Amino acid sequence: MSVKYCHICNQNNFVTPRSDPEALAAGEICPVCYQPTCRRHLTIVRWRWRESGELDAVLICRDCQRSYAHRKWDVHNRDWIT
Repeated sequence: MSVKYCHICNQNNFVTPRSDPEALAAGEICPVCYQPTCRRHLTIVRWRWRESGELDAVLICRDCQRSYAHRKWDVHNRDWIT
């Protein structure tokens, strides 16, 4: 899924150059904060489903990963690994 802009690139445009078209085309909406994020600022987090015990993973923005905001996302059904 492509995004039109990256919220992290827009916040830090003086530190990193704006996203290139390929990174925006491979970008996604973060499922934790619902902000559009380019591929360069997405990272994988993993968890285990409590009911089935199966492992799963998703791409979230680095801001949510660094602040551990993803660990508050559906804590009743997920045991977080990373």
